Amino acid sequence: MRNSLWTRLMGVFLGVIVVGVIVMVVSIRLSTAAQLRSRVLSDDVAQANALAPLLAGYYSQNGSWSGVETYLASAPQSQNLPATQMGPGMMGPGGMMENWGDWMGVTRITGPLADRVVVLDASGKVIADTGGAILGEQHPAQHTSNGVSIIMNGETVGAVLVGSMIEPVLNPADEDFLRTVNLSILITSVTVGVLALVLGSLLFRQITSPLRALSQSARAIAEGDLEQRVAVRSNDEIGQVARSFNRMAESLAEADVQRRNMMADIAHELRTPLTVVQGNLEALMDGVYDLTPENVAAVHKQTVVLTRLVGDLRDLALAEAGQLWLERKVFSLADVIAQVTEGLEVQAHEREVTLKFEVAAELPKMQADEQRITQVLFNLISNALRHTPASGTITISAELRDERILVSVRDTGTGIPPEDLPHVFERFYRADRSRARSTGGSGLGLTIAKQIIEAHGGQIWAQSWLGAGSTFAFSLPLSILASPPVISRPQHICPKCGQAAENDWLLCAYCGAELRT
Repeated sequence: MRNSLWTRLMGVFLGVIVVGVIVMVVSIRLSTAAQLRSRVLSDDVAQANALAPLLAGYYSQNGSWSGVETYLASAPQSQNLPATQMGPGMMGPGGMMENWGDWMGVTRITGPLADRVVVLDASGKVIADTGGAILGEQHPAQHTSNGVSIIMNGETVGAVLVGSMIEPVLNPADEDFLRTVNLSILITSVTVGVLALVLGSLLFRQITSPLRALSQSARAIAEGDLEQRVAVRSNDEIGQVARSFNRMAESLAEADVQRRNMMADIAHELRTPLTVVQGNLEALMDGVYDLTPENVAAVHKQTVVLTRLVGDLRDLALAEAGQLWLERKVFSLADVIAQVTEGLEVQAHEREVTLKFEVAAELPKMQADEQRITQVLFNLISNALRHTPASGTITISAELRDERILVSVRDTGTGIPPEDLPHVFERFYRADRSRARSTGGSGLGLTIAKQIIEAHGGQIWAQSWLGAGSTFAFSLPLSILASPPVISRPQHICPKCGQAAENDWLLCAYCGAELRT
């Protein structure tokens, strides 16, 4: 659980929230404090600018700064100060009553005079301080320069400083306001962080729950349960992953079914000739059959069937693995069709089937693996022979169409049912569902033909009409340019059926004829 995705996401998100809250609180506090101090300083400067003319008038009326501290102490602290609160010194020359209108103008513009006020004389000595500092103290030069000059008749007679102009500190009221603002910022930030953590937890759970389901289903499939599927609850990326996983599971299930069926078909196909061979050999050993050429030929026929089945399986495995041997060269397709037709003429004559081929005039030569193309034609024509009744006709045609050579094998057999037509190129598939193979064949010829044509960059297809026969056709480019590298291997051509075989083969895998080196 410690290493779960949800835990790690929540840990990272919590860290981001904590860092974000700290940065936000610190930055806002510093910014708020700086802005508040700037605003307070601006207000204090405004009050000092408003007091400077009053103090200049006081100095003009009295001729000196004598009594100015009492003058400042008696200033009104609010705009609505009642007359009964006027203290001593408000009357008489230079008294507060005489400047009452001016004081009220100052407080109306800048607010009550609540901050500390310091008045300096021309030499920088303190002559009045509402904060109770020692009079006569010499203020630093920067304080004097920061103050607002008191000018009378063009001559600077002093300076006035208010609040933060004296020292950069806030008064208690401003400090309380700043603490309240900072506390509100902290509470708001923590609340927002907790809310983001809760929402993030819900979001991460929505992400991790489907992933957990995917993990469980993948584990079940790895253990052999190919029926596992995951529920698709959204159309986002996670939903797309779930759909892809389900398609993958379905593909695995289909592949497993095909694998099981293929193994069953291979076992069935091998069992029949092996049973016959075993039975005949046992009969020969027990003396039931005489050791005659005819009985030996019967055993030999079954070994030919086995050899052909093994060869077909080998070719199919190579084709599906993309390792099919291809030796490309330029050759005449018309000559190949004539050769294959001639090799199957005897078999067609025995079945009373007519073979004919129609090759377009001036059919150009093509570049491909001649032996593999011969194998395809042999498989297609042999398949047509097995399904064409006596007195039927098989027509092989070839023509040039759109820079591609189109070859078709058309028969006049019974045709293929529509429901079986899409499956004719699958391994061991037969429309009759018969396991006796009365019509012959290994059930792999069409599958191998499809793999060979596609390895050459071509296409193969089938058309059929019940009672009117079938047509198997393929098209190939004149030159195979975008194909895998050429891998050549020494081969021999069977003199009887024209099929290719490796040098180390003694018998043809298709007709059983002896191969001479």
